[in-house]
Amino acid sequence: MTQLKHLHMGAKLEDLEKLTIIPDVRSKSMKILLNTARKLYLAAEEYRLDGDEELAYIAYMKYFNMLSCIRKKADYAQHKQTVRQVLGDTDSNRRIMDTLEVLSDSLSRRYELNGLNALKATTESNGRLSQNITVRSQTMLTTPMQAQAVEYAPSGVISCEALFQRMQQKSVLIMDCRASADYENSHLTYYCAFNVPEELITPGMSAGRLQARLSSSAKASWASRSVKESVVLMDWNTKDAQPASNTAIAILLDILKNWDPDVTYRAPIQILEGGYEYFVMMYPTHCTNPSVQAPQQNNNDIDGLDDIEYPSISDITMKEDIKARHFSMPAENGMGTGTLGKQRPNVDRASKQAAMRTYDERSKPISEIMREQQELLQKAEQNDVLLDDASKKWQNLFELKRLRDEGATLTSSEQELLYNILQLESTAEDYKIENIRLRDELNRYKEQHQQQQQAPQLSPKDAEATRNIETKIQERQLLDAQHERERLERERLLAIAREAKRSYKEPRPPTPPTPPDALSMQGTQPKEPIQSLSNNFTSQLHIPYDDNRRLQEDSDPAPTIVENNTLPFIPTYDRATKPQQHINNIVRSQPADRKRDFSPVIGQNVGRGLTGLKNLGNTCYMNSILQCLSNTPQLTEYCITDRYKNFISRSNKTNGQVIEEVAALIKELWNGNYKSVASKDLRYVVGQYQKIFRGVDQQDSHEFLTILMDWLHSDLQTLLVQPRTQETISAAEKAWMDFTKYKESVILHLFYGQMKSTVKCVACNKESATYECFSNLSLELPPNANVCYLKQCMDMYFSGERIHGWNCPGCKTKRDAIKKLDISKLPPVLVVHLKRFYADPADTGAYIKKQNYLRFPLENMDMTPYIARAESRSITPKTYNLYGVSNHYGSMESGHYTAFCKSANYGRWFKFDDQTVTALDASAVVSSAAYILFYTWLPPMPVET
Repeated sequence: MTQLKHLHMGAKLEDLEKLTIIPDVRSKSMKILLNTARKLYLAAEEYRLDGDEELAYIAYMKYFNMLSCIRKKADYAQHKQTVRQVLGDTDSNRRIMDTLEVLSDSLSRRYELNGLNALKATTESNGRLSQNITVRSQTMLTTPMQAQAVEYAPSGVISCEALFQRMQQKSVLIMDCRASADYENSHLTYYCAFNVPEELITPGMSAGRLQARLSSSAKASWASRSVKESVVLMDWNTKDAQPASNTAIAILLDILKNWDPDVTYRAPIQILEGGYEYFVMMYPTHCTNPSVQAPQQNNNDIDGLDDIEYPSISDITMKEDIKARHFSMPAENGMGTGTLGKQRPNVDRASKQAAMRTYDERSKPISEIMREQQELLQKAEQNDVLLDDASKKWQNLFELKRLRDEGATLTSSEQELLYNILQLESTAEDYKIENIRLRDELNRYKEQHQQQQQAPQLSPKDAEATRNIETKIQERQLLDAQHERERLERERLLAIAREAKRSYKEPRPPTPPTPPDALSMQGTQPKEPIQSLSNNFTSQLHIPYDDNRRLQEDSDPAPTIVENNTLPFIPTYDRATKPQQHINNIVRSQPADRKRDFSPVIGQNVGRGLTGLKNLGNTCYMNSILQCLSNTPQLTEYCITDRYKNFISRSNKTNGQVIEEVAALIKELWNGNYKSVASKDLRYVVGQYQKIFRGVDQQDSHEFLTILMDWLHSDLQTLLVQPRTQETISAAEKAWMDFTKYKESVILHLFYGQMKSTVKCVACNKESATYECFSNLSLELPPNANVCYLKQCMDMYFSGERIHGWNCPGCKTKRDAIKKLDISKLPPVLVVHLKRFYADPADTGAYIKKQNYLRFPLENMDMTPYIARAESRSITPKTYNLYGVSNHYGSMESGHYTAFCKSANYGRWFKFDDQTVTALDASAVVSSAAYILFYTWLPPMPVET
């Protein structure tokens, strides 16, 4: 018997695998490749006979890698006979593979024995551990080829998060037992994942027979199953450790556990929870085709039940019940309960009843109540100091402008001061609500004792503290009145500023000269935006005159950018239709790597993803949304790694320009070297295709987000989906396919869901369902409640409402019916929009903002109560965590947007206020300024480059 040589190439089999990689040799001739493969085989045999198992393993692996390259060459079919003559037939290579597997087993045992002996030498003081090591070592020496007993954990499943961590450590072997066609369509990019096709897996076969049926490349991976730290099996959507016995994954698990006697597994074999369907939703950038859809199982009996959502009318919770339970209030100020009437709603933040009804009724010790109130008063006083200081600066600036006769236009620094005041005012209002809540709680505590004819027992110290707090509250009421007067005066001055801005006619900028070095590029490259020298209201970015003129000629007549804006912007948008594109015949091909003007401001120790965005003339609405999207890790990594370039569509109206500019901007935000950058190119591009984004007026961030999502999806809508017969898909799937037109995108997979609308006849219980896709939920806020909860708004949105005159297909006549919404497909990223703006019934064309203090969860928002029957059976997670908030301060005419985002890289919250980025305490995330909420069930995956 040949004497084995000492191990000298590595400490584990993974060390050898790094040496088996061969370069890309497909460009070489077939003759050279055959000669090389033959030499590798002869060298491997020589090393094996010489007892050097490590070099033999490396040579054998290189041989099979070379064989795989040969079979992938375009002219392989022409030389197939020559390949058989030089390298042998299938049986010959199967025997070589068996030899390689024996080598792999032997090496893994020798490596493990070396590790155990080293461990034994360092742990001789631990008798029990030493004994276990000795027994295991003796067992391995006496029975080197017998499999050791493996105890499989009862819960043999692994989550996608845990698997992803193991993939990063390169310590796991993944066997994908989906059909080979499904695997070719989409699979993991992980190097140690391979396909064991389900069509090859049959009951009763051994591991050896299954190995013989695998491809050459799969055999090499199969041979490493005994040396990897763990082995994970994966199919489309199995989610438990005991799958149905007739499934491919169950049969494969049985083969590995009971019919693979020559292999010792280092850890229990596990099944990926949720399968590839779940993984591709959580980590789309680590899959070759993230748009793939899992095949639906034929389950006609259950699918039929999905059409019947509510067996009885009584099962549906009605909107009027929700209003009576959560939002009903006594008539105040001439307004009826729950209605707007003809008056604008008076948002009374001092409403005791609203605070009492929305606050948790659990009793607290009076000392705790006073402690919380004292802390809130201190925070409010600190905020008042900042607000008073900012207000004084504001008054001095306007007085100085009046003396200098400069008019009422604002500079950028003055605009920034105004934004700061708006935020401080909003914070002051929130503190006031919290103080009122605690004051009412204290009064309620006293009333309970009085009803029980018991005087509250307060120590002299607590009694004095209570009197001091009540005195401070009275003082604060006077301060609140003063702040309200200052706010009204500031609104008056701002109205003057807006009127001056509207009446100001900016001189038309001359046509810019063409630089000499750009003459050769004229006609092929779009002109860059030119920074205006005007300082009207704030620094602005203008579309070049000639491009602007061309846009106006090609589009419908519209008011100019600065002039004719006599009416405030009306924040309405038809969500049922895609944004109307007014630009025709403008197709500019812009390379993604072209030179852009970000005007970066260099910073020191700037964290990645913590770069601010400059305000280019009231573009805070855009900055807020872009920062929230930038903190969506899956989208950001998709852009930073340039994967989006493989899926850009050039056949749509935006010509792929929007995704190119968004990706370029996200790269700058994650550069880590800039304190702030400017989104000039992106603003120029979106201004081409939507007129309202060209000028300097404030816009609605929700409308910008909705339009941007549509553009991004259209720019990336190139992922083809395999059509399926209409008989095998449900009504929900058919509606989804009709919406996507069998072309999908990563935007669709991340942000889009599907809503089911059910209408049920009250007479015959006949039910009808329709489906519609959505990228965000728009929730109503109660008209006259100071404090409300997100769950209450959700309950209202998804409750039933009575409709009249429905054409019942059962009764064949018009009937009353109940209409209700449910979510039939939950998106990985759920965007919730709060309808804070509504038309003022007393002033045509004016809009009022609801200042409700909405309380929303930062973690574990459960969407289970709002999903349809079919979705409730899916493996999609139903619990969401907050990671982004778009905030709005002020009014429609004079407002400001910021963003609160939780960084996946740093695990904490940050405030993005245009070019300024600061750390934010989690307790400050919930505020009355919240406008758009970004939730996700995806794990907080750090962005890597």
